[in-house]
Amino acid sequence: MSIDYSYLAPPLGAHSVQHTDYYIKHHEREKGARKIYDCVPYDSFEQEKIKELKIEIQKLNIQLPSDWKESDYLKIGYSGRFKMKEVIKKLQLHISWRANPIYHQINPATEKFLKDGICYIFGRDKQYRPIVILNAHLIDLKKYDKETIIQALSFQMGIIKKHMFIPGKVENWIFLLESNGLGVFGLPTKALQVVIDTMSTNFGGCLEKMFILNPSSGLSFLWKTISSFLDPETAEKINFLQKKEFMKLQQIIDPNQLEQKYGGTQPNQTTYWPPYNLDLIDGRTVPKQKQQIDQFIPIRNEEKQIHQNEDPYDNVENNVNDFFETQKQLYNFEQKKSAEFGQTIQQNHQEEDQPQKQELNDQDQQKENDQNHQSLVQEDQQQQQIEQNQNDQNLQQNQHQHVIEESKEMEDQAQKIQQNERLISKQEPEQEVQKPPEQQDNQQKQQQNQEQTQKVESDVNNNKNQHEEELQIVSNASATKIQPEEVQGQNVEITQVDPVTNTPCCKSCEIF
Repeated sequence: MSIDYSYLAPPLGAHSVQHTDYYIKHHEREKGARKIYDCVPYDSFEQEKIKELKIEIQKLNIQLPSDWKESDYLKIGYSGRFKMKEVIKKLQLHISWRANPIYHQINPATEKFLKDGICYIFGRDKQYRPIVILNAHLIDLKKYDKETIIQALSFQMGIIKKHMFIPGKVENWIFLLESNGLGVFGLPTKALQVVIDTMSTNFGGCLEKMFILNPSSGLSFLWKTISSFLDPETAEKINFLQKKEFMKLQQIIDPNQLEQKYGGTQPNQTTYWPPYNLDLIDGRTVPKQKQQIDQFIPIRNEEKQIHQNEDPYDNVENNVNDFFETQKQLYNFEQKKSAEFGQTIQQNHQEEDQPQKQELNDQDQQKENDQNHQSLVQEDQQQQQIEQNQNDQNLQQNQHQHVIEESKEMEDQAQKIQQNERLISKQEPEQEVQKPPEQQDNQQKQQQNQEQTQKVESDVNNNKNQHEEELQIVSNASATKIQPEEVQGQNVEITQVDPVTNTPCCKSCEIF
């Protein structure tokens, strides 16, 4: 019976992981090291190498799988360190492995290997990268030959890549290799060499860190042999830890994601297959509520495209149906179920909100009618006030013009009197000129008129400023919608007298 491994999907927090530029890719050209290949841009050197590889593949007439992606060119390029002969060699090995169904499906021998706990999946690190534990001391070449080991690991790593990765977010895993203190002659060195070489060719760029736990004193010699098959960047990922140093694992892995034998808080595992998911209650069953929530998780378009095309095992007949059924559950292709789930919630909300919406609509309609009526009343009152102010302004301008004309007449009369005085002074320079009484009276009147004119002009300026303030008040009132009682409640108080016409006038007149 086939197993649906979609329950191994990463938690929601994994979709929000943000990597630094250095983590995504560091160093340049042939010495470059990249850990994220999907949903990220490539530099000019990488693009050039991809182009060269495409030309070489076309020249050699190499047939690529139908689901081959741009990132696959770059991964195989890094695995061969961009040396074309080495890259083509690894490419041919990878295509052959990828096209062989035996590496992508489980059989009785590989299932027994996985159930024995020789290699199992357990937990994630702080960046949601899956953790793989390989009990190398349990490998018995009398029970499992190298081909069975490669098949079992290929199938298990394929499950991780298919169900536990997120393109652009989670593309690497952590490897814990338990040696249990065995020396060089106790460990299956040849099998480990084949396994590591196969994994680096077919799962290039996936290894984040490998911790060799409880190594013996002679294991360092073995490491020198193994490291000769690896590129320097891969070799730098290997770390040796004695039992007293297991606390260093917690720098990248939380204790609740580690078994107690490795310094964590989780019980040591006794059941290893099918894989265990610590995010689930029983480790392998997804609650129905979580299934409904996962159907509505938004996934970016480029992630959808990669999820649809990234699986190299779609050409395997036994896994095609399982894969597409999984994709339907993860990415909401089951329209009927999701529609029923959303329709039930929407119907309940509509039934609850219908009486409240009717009541709110009636209140809003009544409020809108009151506001319209009030607005019309305010507009009429504002128009009347503006017309009244305009009439007052015209009256004040006429009065001011009349005062100016009288003032000009008085000035002309005074100039004539001064001219007469100059003629008399020229004719009798040594005698004191006696001014007639009429001329003295005219001079006094002229002086009074000048004083009155100055007073009138001063009052006109004051009233003009006052009138401008009143107009500003009216303008502000129209902008802020003055209430009717505020306009009607104004009282016009008569407190001034026009000195020219000797008639009472209100404060708002411009001449005051």
